[in-house]
Amino acid sequence: MQVHYPTEAIHNIPFSDSKMQLLEAQKADMRCLLPKSLLDYGFFPLRSSKNDSNDKFKGDQTHNFSWSGQRKTPSYIHKLVFPDEFLAALRTIAMREDELFKVSSLLEELVGSLVERQPTDSEVRAAVWEACGDSGALQLLVDLLHMKMMDMEESSRTEGHDDELLVNVQDVEGLETHRRCENSLSNLEATGATQPTLMTRNQWSSMVYRQGQKELTRLFLREAEHCLQLSLSEGN
Repeated sequence: MQVHYPTEAIHNIPFSDSKMQLLEAQKADMRCLLPKSLLDYGFFPLRSSKNDSNDKFKGDQTHNFSWSGQRKTPSYIHKLVFPDEFLAALRTIAMREDELFKVSSLLEELVGSLVERQPTDSEVRAAVWEACGDSGALQLLVDLLHMKMMDMEESSRTEGHDDELLVNVQDVEGLETHRRCENSLSNLEATGATQPTLMTRNQWSSMVYRQGQKELTRLFLREAEHCLQLSLSEGN
């Protein structure tokens, strides 16, 4: 599943020029891919994972949040399934004016009088995190996932509706039945009928795909909402 923040929308947010510079300095990503396997390392795993890859994942997600000692490492850091490059972008986009000034102050303090010294992407990312924490980014992520779900439901109704259609469908292949299958999906959706219907392989595959996208969006939304609540309770 892919989640992204519309690039064109950045120009409409406050202090867009300064934030664009910070995004470039952090090498932040405006979009991310969220494979289903990431959920195994979150708060609501689909299956138990006790192998070495779990430890490696946790290690890769750990960052030095105590750069200036102003914030404590979040309790949820090892359960955060969203890529930090994407969260870095969301932190920057959601940043308030006072937080933006604080980032500038932290980076000036780091660089000091060294004119040739430029902060690294990791240092800029750490300064942004210490200035604004995670709550703004996680709230923006929750909003993006909500909008993604609403868009899918507006175009093809709910995940539960897809379940009903798949239960009542008969997948039929063959040229002799193709014409009968052409309008079967639209007819079933329009009438709300529950009797079995004929469907081509392509129609069936399309329905399974969109159902899977809604399921992933719902599961990642649950992870994001839980992390947001923890972030707010911890002052992050």
